[in-house]
Amino acid sequence: MKKNIVIAVSSTGGHIYPGLALAEELKKNGYNISFIGKKSDIILREGYPLFAIAAGGLKRKHLTGIFFFLAGCAVSIFQSIYILIKLKPSLTVGFGGYISFPVIFASRLLGIRSIIHEQNFIPGLANKYSAVFADEICVSFKDTEKYFTKKKVVFTGDPVRENILKIRRSGEPAKIPLTILVFGGSQGAHGINTAIANQLEKFVKTRGAINFIHITGERDYESVKSAYSKNGIHAEIYKYLFNIETAYQRASLAVCRAGATTIAELIILKIPAILVPYPYSTENHQKANADFLEKHGCGIVLEEKNISLLPDKILELINRPQALTNMAGAYSSINYPEPIKEFLKVIVSIFDKQ
Repeated sequence: MKKNIVIAVSSTGGHIYPGLALAEELKKNGYNISFIGKKSDIILREGYPLFAIAAGGLKRKHLTGIFFFLAGCAVSIFQSIYILIKLKPSLTVGFGGYISFPVIFASRLLGIRSIIHEQNFIPGLANKYSAVFADEICVSFKDTEKYFTKKKVVFTGDPVRENILKIRRSGEPAKIPLTILVFGGSQGAHGINTAIANQLEKFVKTRGAINFIHITGERDYESVKSAYSKNGIHAEIYKYLFNIETAYQRASLAVCRAGATTIAELIILKIPAILVPYPYSTENHQKANADFLEKHGCGIVLEEKNISLLPDKILELINRPQALTNMAGAYSSINYPEPIKEFLKVIVSIFDKQ
């Protein structure tokens, strides 16, 4: 008889994609997978059942925001109980964020085993509370273990989708023409988009030596597209790219935020990067994620307050191709497990205890 597993994910790609990566492997191993989260085209296009709950993000600066967050959380716990009774899962897995806690808490009330996964270097608030009720805690970074109860925590890395793992890169990041891949999170990154679009004239002299792949998000698509056209610079411009592996395969340099899933994918693919951490992330966790890569020599951290320097930083690396080669090679110093394999070990160990 197939076991049912429920995966809880919040609304950003950083939570969704690791959940999908795990779901993909679990499905191959004969498990029935369902998701709890917010409405998501990313999940629905993969064909998994998706059950929505009312939970929303916490707006910490406003009392009304805190009230609605707590009310939504309470409602979401009851919704989660109803969904879990209906699905009868043998296990729930929470990938952090505001969706995860109600599902993990409801699982404990119903006697269902659960796992949480912390993608970031510094744990978020939801996982700090979820950790109390979860049976096992998986982390993306070895150093993150110190934030949780030692007997529960396992260093697994961050699950990466199979279509990313299958990418075969040339291993020559400095090969001309260079491809600069620019992207933010699933909604794009306005600061990065603006910094590049407003200074594209600096790249006119490099025409023929570099190509751009720029994923803008919905908001900035037209203005960024117009800027490239105005300066006569070749670029592939997308509002969103579901099959980002096609861009990763060609990327000589990534210019991006420092979400945990992005970091994991960069590590797996050994792509040199300029990292611009989202400055309003909880506990400034993107800065910690970015610092991890910079410490190992794989990336350069540029804070948002210095975003106007971004084009110059890109040009510095373009003009020193050996630096790109060195950054790609530096990834070999990172001790990173095979995340899916390690995650499956945790799941099997839980079922063995039942």
